[in-house]
Order: sequence, then C-alpha cells, then structure tokens
Amino acid sequence: MKTYERRIGFLISDQHFHAHGGIGSFAKSFTEMAEGINWKVDMILDKKPRHDNFVEIIERAGANIIYPKQTISYGHHTNFFKNGDTLNSDKISNFRNAIIEALQMNMYDMFVVNTQEAMTASYAFSLDDYFPTVFYTHLHSMIYREAQNFTSDVFLPNYHHFFNKHMEFSNAVIGTQSQKNVNELSQYGAKNIELLGMPMSERSLVEEHNTERNGVLFIGRWEEGKNPEAYIKVMKSCNLPCKVMTSETSVKKFVSAFDTAGITDYTIKADIAGKEKVDFITSSKVYFMPSLRENYPFAFIECLGHMPTVVLDIQDWSTNFDQSYFFKEKLDDVAPLITQLYNSTGNYYDTKALEYIQTHESNFKNAWVSFLDKYLSTGKKSSSNTAQLHTIIDNKTTIRYDEFFKNDLGRSSVDRNDYVSIFGNRNKYKLVYTDHHTYLSKDIAFSPSDVVQSSVSLFEGL
Repeated sequence: MKTYERRIGFLISDQHFHAHGGIGSFAKSFTEMAEGINWKVDMILDKKPRHDNFVEIIERAGANIIYPKQTISYGHHTNFFKNGDTLNSDKISNFRNAIIEALQMNMYDMFVVNTQEAMTASYAFSLDDYFPTVFYTHLHSMIYREAQNFTSDVFLPNYHHFFNKHMEFSNAVIGTQSQKNVNELSQYGAKNIELLGMPMSERSLVEEHNTERNGVLFIGRWEEGKNPEAYIKVMKSCNLPCKVMTSETSVKKFVSAFDTAGITDYTIKADIAGKEKVDFITSSKVYFMPSLRENYPFAFIECLGHMPTVVLDIQDWSTNFDQSYFFKEKLDDVAPLITQLYNSTGNYYDTKALEYIQTHESNFKNAWVSFLDKYLSTGKKSSSNTAQLHTIIDNKTTIRYDEFFKNDLGRSSVDRNDYVSIFGNRNKYKLVYTDHHTYLSKDIAFSPSDVVQSSVSLFEGL
C-alpha cells in the first residue's frame, strides 16, 4: 500500500478544470511534481467537473477529485451580472462545502488556492496557524493593477477591490512565479509573498525533440488579451504555414479569421494534452506570442526551449525571462523577423535556450518543499482541550482519521475544533497518508492496510 509524506488540497474551479489554459495546466504539473516528491494531491472543486478527459488526466497523474454532493447553481448570478461580473457568493458557498467535506475525510498539510472565490472560502476556516493557505496568482490583473482599469475588463471595480485586499492579509501566503511579480505585489501592500514556481505541464518538453518542423505556432484562446488578431495580421504578411493550439470554443473564430484573411494553409488543434500537445509544439518552427496581458505564461515556457520565440515589444510580462533567449519586436516589424527566423538553418538547441528552461524548472520543486517544511516546522500547537477526544486518542495506538470521528466519537461529521485539536497535536504521532485516508499512530513502524476506493467523488453515497 503506497503511503505519502504530505497531503495537499488544490482548490480549483470547474470553470478552469480543463486541459487548455494556465490554471488547468498548473493543476496537472503540480500533481505530477507532487507525485515525484511523494505528496498526495486532492483536487477540491466547487462542483462536479464537466471535462471527463481532464479528470482522467488528473487521476492518472495521481490526484483525487473532491466536490460537494449538492451545489448551488450559478445561473441566477450569471444572468444578473452578465454585462459585468463580480464576486460569486454562490461559488464561495460551494467551495466552503467542498472544503468541509475534504476535511471530514482527511488531514492536510497545505491548501493551494487557484480561484478567487476559493480564497475567501478557505481563508474563513482560519487554519493558517496549522498549515499554509497559499493564494496563488494567475490573473494578470492581480499583479499588474493598472490592468484593472481597462475598459474591456469583464469584472466590476469592487470585484478587484475585494480580492486585492486578500493579498494584504497578514496570515495568508501569496504564491507567485517570479521575482518581478514579488516586487509588483509588494508595491500594493501584499504580505507573505513566496516565490513558488509553476512546473511545466508536459515533462517531456524539458527534453530535446529532433523532429521535422514547419509552421508558425500560436497558443491561446480567441480573446482580447491573447491578441489573436495580431497573429492573423502578421501571418497574412508572412505567407507561412499557420499552426494554432486553442480551446474548442475558439476554433470557429480562428477558422473565420483565416478565411477572411485569405489564409488557407493552417492547422488548428483544440484542447490537446500529453503526447499530442508535445508533438504539435515540437514540430513547429517558430513561436509567435503577441499576447498583451499575461502573468507568467505556460505557453511561452513550453515553446522557448524548442524554437525561436517572438513577442511584442510592449509586453511587460516578458521581463520575467532572460531576454537573450527570445526576440522582442514592434508589431509592424514582426513579419520580416519571423520570416527570417523561419528560413534560418542550424540546430536551435545550440542556443542553449532549452538548458535555460531546464535550470528554471529544477528550482521549482525545491522551492515548494523548502517552503512547506519551514512553515510546518513553526506551526502552532493546538490550544484545544477536548477531554473526550484526547482520552480516546491517547488510549489508542493507531486511529484512522475519518473512522475515529464516526466510530469512536459517534459523530456524522468533523467540526473545526476537532480538526484543530488533532492537527495541533500531530507531533505526538506518526502521520501516514494513503490514497484515500489519513492515519495517526504511536507505532513508528505502522504501515496501513487500506482499501482502494473510486475517486470520482470521495463523498458520494455517504
């Protein structure tokens, strides 16, 4: 029976739980990183995931999927705020319920929070004395605050004001991807900022791929921030093969744009992952990323090691990276540059760009491990003094966390004080995690005998 050293709750909305997009990619890469360092990940969602293919990907990577048995619909919220969105109190409630159900089944060493409403929900539990709640930055506007004033912003002003304040909470941890981001956040009063990188979502992209190449690659949805119109404009001038990796909902828009521009030599792939994604990227000859608003783009990292990469000169996010490994150019001058790079000869791997990415990647795992070890080593001990709870625990050699409350205390659920009391006294026990359970034992040689269960939802039927 496989056991784990840590258990992590990874909070992500169903909206972002898919293969295409930065947050979904982070979910996959974090799970794979965790598996490699013997951490168990439970994905905690606001509702049942819609993308079955991504559920399969995440479960193969080693994570469980947890979501509430009953959820509140977002229809009422969506209809009223369809012309300007704001914080979704129903989503906050769904995340709260998902967290409660997760805590009834297992103990955790860290929450990694990737959705704004999940920040509010997780913070309200006040468990930061015992393990870290990491608010992880994804939105460009969370870091570059001037972006919150764009007229095209889909969120109302108070949405930003509300979540900006979350960055200033003294007992929350802000996880971000670069020192530039740390500096930006510090200017606006953010506290407890940790440099915790996002591992690459496809691990084979840190290896060389010597394959036949063609086409100028674009990665991203059809949306203003990704600036796909600039890609179409440039490719019409270049008259080179086009390759697009996007979401299913964006395919028709790209097809229409290519047709309008008179471009016929194009290939579009939607919602791809794994080997298909790696092959599509590494068979491309040049990567053009005209994106205007990014935080720390996965696509840029995935491509930079394998082909000449071109960005626009107005992009602030690109200063996160060593600019000797890519090209920055004005939009009007991009087409001749791309044509020149496309027709150039030689082995791209001689540029050492892939080695730069490999070094970049190797630092991420150590940062996460060091951060968590340090945080837990200084964690607060429980001040709870529930006599019945401690008497039963002290009289037992080993307890299984979820069974203890049901069988020994006769409860149908765990309350917060129970959780704090046990977690705050974890130093008295050997803590053992399995795929679906948590054990506490006074026997240092304890090895659990567990029963494998379906992870579609750990709580269905209870």
